[in-house]
Amino acid sequence: MSGAEPGYGSGRAARGLDSAVVAGHPASALAGIAALEAGGNAIDACLAMAACDWAAMPDMCGPGGDLFALWREPDGAVRAVNGAGPAPAAYAHPKSDDDRAGYCLIPGAPAAFARLARDAGRLGLEAALARGEALAARGVTVSPRLDRHLQALREGPLRQALAEAHGGRLPRADERFVVPGLAESLARWRHGDLDGEFARACEAWGAAGAKVGAREAADYAAQDEAPLALAFGAWTAYGQPPMSQACATLAALGIAGADTVRENDDAHRAHMLIEAYKRAYGDLAELADGNGPRARAEASLSGAALRAKRETIDHRAAMGAPMARNYGETTQVAAVDREGRVATLIHSLYRPFGGRLLAPNGWLSNDRGASFTTGANAPAPGRRPRHTLVGILMHHPEEGSWAFGTPGAQAQTQTTLQIAVGVMRDPARPEAAVAAPRWNFIGGDQLAVEARVAPAILDTLAARGHKLALRPPSDWLMGSIGLVGARGRTRVAVADHRRDALALAY
Repeated sequence: MSGAEPGYGSGRAARGLDSAVVAGHPASALAGIAALEAGGNAIDACLAMAACDWAAMPDMCGPGGDLFALWREPDGAVRAVNGAGPAPAAYAHPKSDDDRAGYCLIPGAPAAFARLARDAGRLGLEAALARGEALAARGVTVSPRLDRHLQALREGPLRQALAEAHGGRLPRADERFVVPGLAESLARWRHGDLDGEFARACEAWGAAGAKVGAREAADYAAQDEAPLALAFGAWTAYGQPPMSQACATLAALGIAGADTVRENDDAHRAHMLIEAYKRAYGDLAELADGNGPRARAEASLSGAALRAKRETIDHRAAMGAPMARNYGETTQVAAVDREGRVATLIHSLYRPFGGRLLAPNGWLSNDRGASFTTGANAPAPGRRPRHTLVGILMHHPEEGSWAFGTPGAQAQTQTTLQIAVGVMRDPARPEAAVAAPRWNFIGGDQLAVEARVAPAILDTLAARGHKLALRPPSDWLMGSIGLVGARGRTRVAVADHRRDALALAY
């Protein structure tokens, strides 16, 4: 079965009458469709795609990283699972950024994956892992992105291990690539030995300087929490709860207000959204584990707080909080099933190949501890850092349900904001929202903008005091949205053209 078969839609936008999926790798998207055709629901599809991502995109994600999911059930219940692992008991924040091993936190992905398979899917854990296991054994062709990340690896144990697994040299673009040991590991996990996989991974990582203990890793339980919610006219927007920064997307939407969404002056609408985002982003400094993060996130979404911030916006660009640029890598999948369940799942190691520690079972360590900062978000054992991974979901009684996310580090909250507004403005054409040129606040009065932005809009933003940095017409730093929707009987998936991605529907 392929997207070219009769009755199937595929590519950047796909529509069908049954189900739809989107993923950052074609093999993952096909696994999602296969799960749905086997009787699975949107969660089963997301899990099958995520497991394939571990084999196809090991620079982006893996069982050694984190995993978040957000979905809406057909009865209207919206649920979220947070697999954001904390710092281990022996954690000591590295003094040098070169100490990638020292940034390793407890992996949250396995617990979140297993919880979703048990509590939200239909097909079970074995089915969720089976396609990923098969892909890990068969291997994938090296994409241009994976080729760049492989060749950028410094001399060291990871580069050496990958070269040895491929005949003494790193494979190049269009050659076969496998993560050594991963297929066997997924097979053992599928047969019930997850604790053994933690032990194998943590022993190898520990020998290289990571501080995660096998027992504390195996004992970690992913958080099942109520999502954040923002009523917005007839729409309700939902976001992943902390430690995700999704509250910034919702807060910026609320600060901008419904009039901004309806505004037909493109330049004025962009200015309002940018200024609203600056104010929402500023509140993130106090969003931290151990600092009442959920209460703070919910307070930032109160009507009074949103109105007060909206009243500070005028026609001139304000100075926003400084932003530390980080270009962590991640990937995201999404699915909608025949019952209308919509789901988005996002997972990551943080930076390319995470901590660059490859255990014999194919598990790469994460380096998520590098997202600790200072102040409220300072590192400490048992604490989770403020997380860049974001899931957004929206529902309208007539325009349907939509779920989406994107890679892009700090751009995630900004890109999802622009997509939310675009879908609200024209829910019949969600692909237009994904294709539209984007902006990205980068601190102070600085704004990165794609070169496709209309000259009149650029002129107006510059005249209002925004300092513009022109980026390529379709800039990978602006993210790669994966979006699905259930609108009436139609099932929709949209894949962003800015990076490799595939949408399939039937």
